[in-house]
Amino acid sequence: MSDVLLEQVFRDLQSRGFKIVERLSDSMFVAEKKDKYLFYVMVEGVEITIQTLLSVINMGETLSMPAVLALVSNDGTATYYFVRKIRLPRNVYAEAI
Repeated sequence: MSDVLLEQVFRDLQSRGFKIVERLSDSMFVAEKKDKYLFYVMVEGVEITIQTLLSVINMGETLSMPAVLALVSNDGTATYYFVRKIRLPRNVYAEAI
């Protein structure tokens, strides 16, 4: 993850009233606006594993803060998505449509 891309997300969040609290890795940081949020920066078209996504969500749960994906599009626009785990009830079957 380039520092330029991360700085772009930082500036966008700061323009929305967030304060960057702590950088945890090349693509993960904590930001605050009343509450604290764990952000993970992704780039459009660059795949990540489900395990990576789960570890981001688990870290958010461990730190007691919502996990947010910051998806940066090819034109540089950042879009933010809350992510969390859900548990499906047992014996749920999907049928072909």
